[in-house]
Amino acid sequence: MEPGDEGMDSMLRRSMAAPVPSLAVDFDQRLLRELRQSSGVWGRYSRILLTGYGVLSVVTSVVVMRGQGLGWGATAATIVGPLALVGTVPWARRATRTAP
Repeated sequence: MEPGDEGMDSMLRRSMAAPVPSLAVDFDQRLLRELRQSSGVWGRYSRILLTGYGVLSVVTSVVVMRGQGLGWGATAATIVGPLALVGTVPWARRATRTAP
């Protein structure tokens, strides 16, 4: 071990000895309640925000994959494949739902 590593080693030991952080038991209920109360504000912008995030993610993925030398076929398959899978989920739910 290097002389400068002892400080890091002691810091890591203290970190590992600390209790594991956890969320409150009713965290999900409180979060849903807060989201419902502020849905008027977020309702207008959530679709725009989600669309912008999706477009930015696709552009970033294309730039990174093309920068790593992947061809357009592989790049398109890794982006369109998951999108197609997500698109089939509502169809699959309707298909598996039992009729009354």
